[in-house]
Amino acid sequence: MNVFSALAKYNSVTDENYLTESFVFLISSLLKRDRTIGLDILANLCVTNGEFEFSEEEDITVSTQVTTPEGRPDIEVSSPDKLIYVDVKDSSPVDTSQLRRYRKQLHSSNTMMKKLLLLTRFPIDDTEHKGIPDKCIRWSEVHNWLAAVRQDAEEPVGVYLIESFMSFLKGKGMSIEKVGWEYTNGLVAFNNMIDMVVAAIREAKLSFYRKAAAWDSKGFWLEDKKYWCGIYYNSPQTVVFKVFHKKGLKVGRVPNPSFPVKESFASIWFQLDLEGIHFFSLDKDAQMSKLAEFVKVAHREAEQMRVLPGVERKQ
Repeated sequence: MNVFSALAKYNSVTDENYLTESFVFLISSLLKRDRTIGLDILANLCVTNGEFEFSEEEDITVSTQVTTPEGRPDIEVSSPDKLIYVDVKDSSPVDTSQLRRYRKQLHSSNTMMKKLLLLTRFPIDDTEHKGIPDKCIRWSEVHNWLAAVRQDAEEPVGVYLIESFMSFLKGKGMSIEKVGWEYTNGLVAFNNMIDMVVAAIREAKLSFYRKAAAWDSKGFWLEDKKYWCGIYYNSPQTVVFKVFHKKGLKVGRVPNPSFPVKESFASIWFQLDLEGIHFFSLDKDAQMSKLAEFVKVAHREAEQMRVLPGVERKQ
């Protein structure tokens, strides 16, 4: 279970603030549990060309939203001889005036080492911030740092937090990973799979409404958008048959569904686990048969769950 992604569903703050709080929690936890790893992350974040270092004995505090006369920097890293502000951006634009205020506040400090950092999702053109930050970092770089230190991390909770935050960043599209030789064959195989899904829908005699290719999935709206059938890119081993208009459904009308059912806010999902049925070891005809059976049965049981307005249908 990814703790950062799980808690993100219930947080009441903005996505950007939650991202900041999560990152600070990770760093602070590592400084306590696996200090060498925590210091490595701080060095990657704050240091340029070995200009200074954080020591094992140093009293370091990493905080969020610290109030100053010139505003509240998203992250403050402080120690007896260092004061570092980090302005964090997810999708919001860089605010040059805000950066200038943070710079002014740093100038007023008597701390020996003072730095202003800008941490963003996207690359930043120097003309946007006019060189005000001392260093610009992207979230994809943070992901890379975590991947590197993960190899040396041994403390179990620290390892779990690193892996969870990496997964969280990946889910937000903030990681960039190497493209391997599997790319070409993988695309061909995925499109073959989609072709099979199309054939299964046709065999079930369901009417197509339109194709539905999105940033996170590829599938098809069916029966005037009562249904959607397709595959999510982050879970390619699962074929999904979604049933909409949840208020008109009573899942209990089918006590033992033939396939796992998941309920979301506005729909229910029938799920076919391809690995669970050893799909990839089957021949083409057997694969086609399994997919067609899934679509037919999911549609039939979805219809059994429907309740007409004002009428409790009999079983």
